[in-house]
Amino acid sequence: MSKGKYILANGTFIPSDEYRISLQESGALLFSEKIRAVRTNFPFFAETLEIIKLKLFLFNQSFPEFTDKGGTGLKRQLERTLTKNKLFLGAVFSVSFYSLNEKIQYSIESEKFEPTDFELNEKGLFVDIFDKIKKPSSSISNLTLGSEIYWNIARNHLKSTTVDQLLLVNTEDHITEALESNLYLISGEHIRGASCEHGAFLDISQPVLFDIFSKLHLRYSDNEAITIQDVRSAEEIMVVNAVEGIRWIVGFEGKRFFNQTIRRISDIFGRSLIS
Repeated sequence: MSKGKYILANGTFIPSDEYRISLQESGALLFSEKIRAVRTNFPFFAETLEIIKLKLFLFNQSFPEFTDKGGTGLKRQLERTLTKNKLFLGAVFSVSFYSLNEKIQYSIESEKFEPTDFELNEKGLFVDIFDKIKKPSSSISNLTLGSEIYWNIARNHLKSTTVDQLLLVNTEDHITEALESNLYLISGEHIRGASCEHGAFLDISQPVLFDIFSKLHLRYSDNEAITIQDVRSAEEIMVVNAVEGIRWIVGFEGKRFFNQTIRRISDIFGRSLIS
C-alpha cells in the first residue's frame, strides 16, 4: 500500500512529508480506528462509528462534530481525504483522536488499498501459534484497546518467521484470534469461533458473517474454547476483519486446508458490502 500525499489534521490538509506530531500530541493520543473505502463506499461505516462512540465514552470524551447525525461529519472528512489524495478505487483510512487542552483533535491518514473489492486471497496463508505472550480475558479484550499491544508484540515476532499470520492464545492456552482478525474453523456445516469470554477480539464484521452463515445453512458456535488440536482437525480455516475481508488459511504445521465453503462465504460477503 502507498501512503496518501496529504493528511487531514483538524480540517486542514498537510503534505504527508511535512506532517509532524509534537511530544504533547503523542502523549494525548486516545486511539485510532481504521476504515476502508471501496471506491466511494465505506463498508462497515455505521459499525465503525459505534465503535468510535464507545471508545470516546470509555475515555470520558465526546466529539459530536464527527459522531452526531449518523456520523455525517466523519463521512464528509473521509470523502474530502479520498478526493484530495485521488484514491478513488480503494483506500484504508486511519482516524486518530487526541485529547489536547480539554478538546478533541483528530487526524486522518490514507493509504491506497488493493484489490479494490473484497476478494478472497488466491494464495492461502500459512499460520503458526504465538504463545510467548498470552492474552488474558478482560473487560476490553474484545476491543482493539485491549488487543493491540498483543498484536504489536506478535507482529514483531512474525518478522522472524516463515509464516504469514500468527494465532494468539489466552492464559489457558486456548486460541483467541489472529492478528487484527477473528478466526473461524470450518468442518462440514459447522463453524467455530472464539468468544469474548475466552478473551477474543470481536471484529465488527461478525454480524455480517453470522447472517451469511445462516443463509448458507451453516451452524456457528463459540461455546467451547478453541484448542490447537481443533485447528489441526478443521477442514477449512479463515481469518476475517472489516478492512482486509476474508483470508483463507492454507497451512498449519504439516496440514493443508481446503477453501470450498470459504469461497461461498467470501462471494456473498463481497457482494453484500458493495451492493
